[in-house]
Amino acid sequence: MDLSKNMLLENLDINPDELPQMEAVDFESLESDYLYMRLTAWALFFLMAAGVLTVLLFTTDVAAWMYYTPWAALFALVFIFEIIGFKIKGYAIRQKDVSYKSGLIWFHMTSVPFNRIQHCEISQGPLGRLFNLASVKVYTAGGSGSDLSISGLTKERAQRLRDFITKLSAEYE
Repeated sequence: MDLSKNMLLENLDINPDELPQMEAVDFESLESDYLYMRLTAWALFFLMAAGVLTVLLFTTDVAAWMYYTPWAALFALVFIFEIIGFKIKGYAIRQKDVSYKSGLIWFHMTSVPFNRIQHCEISQGPLGRLFNLASVKVYTAGGSGSDLSISGLTKERAQRLRDFITKLSAEYE
């Protein structure tokens, strides 16, 4: 009886230097078509913005370069950030969790243990259908949105990943 009380009160220190490094995990890269899909989405946005700027150009006396130069610079900057940021994105499936990393300026890495997963779904928008790409969304209990979303997968790969995650999370129940 006395021994079990001591065991309940025991809380050993863990040396932070002995923690496993997530950087050592081999992350799977996303489909290269995902980069092209993202660049296409941004190109469509900037094309619509250029149309609005053209209408403004004809209704004001401001020189055209004053409208188009900032937008062209922003357009180039967005494309550069998308291309460089794409190389950082990836996901990893480990024995007990699924992880996703992204972000060039603000780096994010999210890991969800399989025993916390409530359900998993696939989503595919109009551009995703055009490029045959989908996203896997992983939900845990208590949230209204997905806790982890892995975009940039072929639809077949997304279905296999969803099925695998669903199977593993069911084993932990």
